[in-house]
Amino acid sequence: MTITFLAPDGVAVTAQQERQARAAQHGGGAARPLGGRSGFRVDTASNILTATSTTWSLQPCSAMIDPGASTHQGMYGWSSDQVVSRAEIVAADATYARKDIVYIQINDSSAGDGSGATTAPLVYLAGTASANPDATKATLPSSRCFLVGTITVPQAGGGSPSVIINPARYVTAGGILPVADDTERLALAAYKGLRVDQADTGRAYRHNGTRWAQAALAAIGSGSLGAVATLAGTPTWTDIVTVTATSMGGPVTIDFNTTLINANSGDHRTAAVRVQCDGVDVDSYSFFAQYLAGASVPTFPAQKFFHTPAAGQHTWTLQGNANIGGAIQAVKGSMVIYEKP
Repeated sequence: MTITFLAPDGVAVTAQQERQARAAQHGGGAARPLGGRSGFRVDTASNILTATSTTWSLQPCSAMIDPGASTHQGMYGWSSDQVVSRAEIVAADATYARKDIVYIQINDSSAGDGSGATTAPLVYLAGTASANPDATKATLPSSRCFLVGTITVPQAGGGSPSVIINPARYVTAGGILPVADDTERLALAAYKGLRVDQADTGRAYRHNGTRWAQAALAAIGSGSLGAVATLAGTPTWTDIVTVTATSMGGPVTIDFNTTLINANSGDHRTAAVRVQCDGVDVDSYSFFAQYLAGASVPTFPAQKFFHTPAAGQHTWTLQGNANIGGAIQAVKGSMVIYEKP
């Protein structure tokens, strides 16, 4: 056991001890108590890696990398202060596309990784051209490697290569962690209070110690009535507002309101409104629509209730009907779906 104390004057520490003692500064989610989640600096541009048919180029950039060769190794800072260009790209296949990679390989034999070196080179690795290049793409050879980006090389004559930079970004302790999608978020070693910013949904999520939820109660979808809707007679329903939104699964709050009028129909009427999710009733309400000769008497149905859909995209519809078709009109209406933490 080694206890490291940073940093009284005159006390020598090894590089590994310094990496270990600074581990508390790293963001969580990696299940590495003395390491962290590897990633580029958070403001790294998506076009730092480019490629032609012969050459790949990397702009100046920086990253924090946890090689994971041992539990005590810690994280390494890495940077390049000039453009790196190498004419290494393998010629395009005549028939199929190919997916190549550029990566950083951390070699530190002093930490016991068995590499026999203390270097951190940039490496290019070609994939195998095939009818399904995703299945035969180049892969990182070890955990000591950090992906810079993937280069898709089309078949000969198929145009220029395209590049996708690794979306992983490093953050310090307590920082909001950028993630690309559900797959990356759900792979984290989550803890209570971990917050992420997810690129594909544009939403922020917080882990409550049990599951992921919106970091705060936030609208995931909303809609409003576009034109006056005359309600059909029972048992037929008329759509008033439709909202399509994606839920993480778990409780959502549905908040709706509408203005119904008895448009001088000649008598008092009853009306009903309901909310359906994907065609299934989740709540319904009945109302009395008063009649007043020569006038349009408004009624203002409004409710807020909870509903628990499965994870995924859903369509919620606010509908209405009346005991006599054509007697009641919806002249206003809105519905908002909130994710409930």
